[in-house]
Amino acid sequence: MAPLKRALALLLLLAACTPRPLPPEARFLGAEVLGLEAEGPALLLGLKVAFQNPNPFPLPLEALGVVARLGPLTLPLSATLPQGESVQTITLRLRPAEALDTARRLLSREGVPLRLEGRVLGQGYTFFQTTLALPLEPLRVRRVGVNLYVENPNPLPLEAQGEVRFLGQRLAVRLSLPAKGEGRLVVAGFRPGLGGERELWLRLTLPGFFSWDAVFPL
Repeated sequence: MAPLKRALALLLLLAACTPRPLPPEARFLGAEVLGLEAEGPALLLGLKVAFQNPNPFPLPLEALGVVARLGPLTLPLSATLPQGESVQTITLRLRPAEALDTARRLLSREGVPLRLEGRVLGQGYTFFQTTLALPLEPLRVRRVGVNLYVENPNPLPLEAQGEVRFLGQRLAVRLSLPAKGEGRLVVAGFRPGLGGERELWLRLTLPGFFSWDAVFPL
């Protein structure tokens, strides 16, 4: 039994000598929409955070159970902090099954609460909290002859369908708008020189998430 007791004593001594990790400091630097992941689909966000790791060793965020709480969502974070200061860009994935309302609010001026939380020595810890809003920019429409060019300045692809309305007529249109790209509409029967009210009505869809309406004078 003596060798077993000595082994247990050695293990206890080593455990006592193992330093407990000190909590890092974190400062929110910003966020951006990275795009739409087709498989899933998933809305990809890039969370930029400045960390200060006071420990003399690399520190995995998983060891502290660090999560981002975005509205009602809890999103685990995966990153290993080097010793000292570092800036990390962490990717968050929002999937329609759980994030439809959160995505809608995030991509509007309303925004959603964001908190970075973890557990340090068994106690809950908040690294920072803020409100995150990444509103979509409005589309831009320009006319060249009978061609209509619709520009999407957002980093997300959009589907559009609607009507060109003029002189009491309604001509159906449909197009796909790439992220930060442009789509062209050729509308048969459209005569820009004729008088009267002219407008382009579109129902825009972020695939897999939500839709909204937009009207553009021509």
